[in-house]
Amino acid sequence: MSYEIKSILYTSDLSSGSPPVFRHAVGLAEKLGAELHAITVTAAVPMHPFAEYVSPEQIEAIKAGASENRAAELRQRLDKFAADNPDYDVKKVLVSVNATEGDAPKEILAAAKRVAADMIVMGSRGHSPMGEIFIGSVASKVTMKTRIPVVLVPMPAGS
Repeated sequence: MSYEIKSILYTSDLSSGSPPVFRHAVGLAEKLGAELHAITVTAAVPMHPFAEYVSPEQIEAIKAGASENRAAELRQRLDKFAADNPDYDVKKVLVSVNATEGDAPKEILAAAKRVAADMIVMGSRGHSPMGEIFIGSVASKVTMKTRIPVVLVPMPAGS
């Protein structure tokens, strides 16, 4: 039985600290001959204050438009990375870019399952143990709930 990494999920919160994380994801995908999938997740916005003014269909259209905008922003950032870093063959390994809203750990795990990811690459700001108790950590929750390897790339606290 051989060990292969064929599919990698890269997660981005669209912060300024994301490019180094993407560098690791692309580099790993190139070295391992894996395909790379990118996703960004934003917290769900409660729409109940608007429910009496707009239909459920309109609310869904608004949410879909917002997801499309975030996916476009992520694509734009990845394209800029590719232009700024010609040593990385982003176009060769990157096969999908998606955006969704919801609980970030749950959405990341669902995306990993959807793309049959063998590895997740994500950034971590390294909250203090006390901070973890009060605010939680997406990276910590994903790492605890997945059965596949997670590569955590340190990010500056202010990013």
